[in-house]
Amino acid sequence: MKVDEIRAKMEKLNQFILDSEITVLGGKMVDLGGLDRDIALICNKAVALPPPDARDMQPLMAAMIGNLERLSIALKDYKDEIGKK
Repeated sequence: MKVDEIRAKMEKLNQFILDSEITVLGGKMVDLGGLDRDIALICNKAVALPPPDARDMQPLMAAMIGNLERLSIALKDYKDEIGKK
């Protein structure tokens, strides 16, 4: 996979994670099946790049980590809210 393809895939995954968070915050569930596999695959591809290219991916990877943390919080809050009903 080329650098531009990895970057595009990572940006697409980041957008999916953001969209999923918005959906969950809106009180709806999302299908996250395969997300962990897709993230592992693209991150492995990114870290296998030559060092200068891999460094260029760090901001996108950091953004993905932050987005995943926010999605995790949203899912936990959703679960807690459902448990109250």
